[in-house]
Amino acid sequence: MPKRPYYIDVPLRWSDMDANRHVNNVQYLRLLEEARVLGMRDWFGDLGHDKQPLLVARSEIDYLQQLPYRGPTITIAMWVSRIAGASFDLAYEVLSCRDEDATVYARSEGTLVTFDVETQRPTRISPEMRADLEKFFGDPVPMKRRTR
Repeated sequence: MPKRPYYIDVPLRWSDMDANRHVNNVQYLRLLEEARVLGMRDWFGDLGHDKQPLLVARSEIDYLQQLPYRGPTITIAMWVSRIAGASFDLAYEVLSCRDEDATVYARSEGTLVTFDVETQRPTRISPEMRADLEKFFGDPVPMKRRTR
């Protein structure tokens, strides 16, 4: 994790809970998407890098503890863990709060690709976007299946 990850509080919805009285595993991707959309608006400004649309190419999640429905929000730490020519990885931790002793409910990492909608091909990350992403750069999130 970088020295200062980006934190965002994402609302939990009653419908996120399942019959086991915890947030359903499928809902984690929605929570991460919401954090990503809100975070990137903050990172890149209201217009974002609209000439460089993004597609999610990969998502990986380690569920560490059950997340009981606890309303009204959950905290997500988010940072950039890899930058390549046309893609970058975002690392996430789903947390109970922003404190050092927060409960970590899940860790995730996903790959986003800069994409040209007209040609349906990946495009190189612009120097401006790369500079914005580097402000939030940190170590990869420790995933269970990784040996590094």
